[in-house]
Amino acid sequence: MQRLIAFLFERLFRKVRLAWCSSIEAAAVPGIGGIAFVGDSITHNGRWDLIFPHAATRNFGINGDRTDQVLSRLDPVIRIDPSKIFVLIGTNDLGQGVDMETIVANLEQMLEKLGTALPDCTIYLQTVMPRAAKFAARIRALNARYAQIAERRGLVLVDLYPAFDDGGGKMRSEFTYDDLHLNGAGYTHWRDVLAPHVPDRR
Repeated sequence: MQRLIAFLFERLFRKVRLAWCSSIEAAAVPGIGGIAFVGDSITHNGRWDLIFPHAATRNFGINGDRTDQVLSRLDPVIRIDPSKIFVLIGTNDLGQGVDMETIVANLEQMLEKLGTALPDCTIYLQTVMPRAAKFAARIRALNARYAQIAERRGLVLVDLYPAFDDGGGKMRSEFTYDDLHLNGAGYTHWRDVLAPHVPDRR
């Protein structure tokens, strides 16, 4: 029975994800510009139009996405020709046991594709936020690699990890409802971290 439930859930999730991808494709008006937020559910669940009401934000987050999945769906991001791209990805890879080198390789391909297609776009690479304490060592190790990548590629590194860390490698409880996803206070805090990089105009 458990296998059947897992199969049905996976099948349903694939359909939902396909619908999200189709929605992103439809909204990707060529040359519309703006600021693109790319990532997984943490990005997807953000109401960026309300978080930054005076900026033209575009949400390219999809629940559950890993680095390989984001890599496969960059064309709509490129199509809109954004002036800035904020990338936050990797926590689902870690949660699903993807090895470090695969995550880094996927991210490198992602950044290479974006940088080549959008040479005038500023790319902001965000470090992975803390979650349950058991992930702390792997997240810190991955974030160290992210910092190296950002420096080597000349990207802007936005270090979210210390802003959300409770001091013990876990997401601060006031910012989450499940040790992973953000609540309202969490999104407000994220906004405050990103605000210096987001122009207060459309």
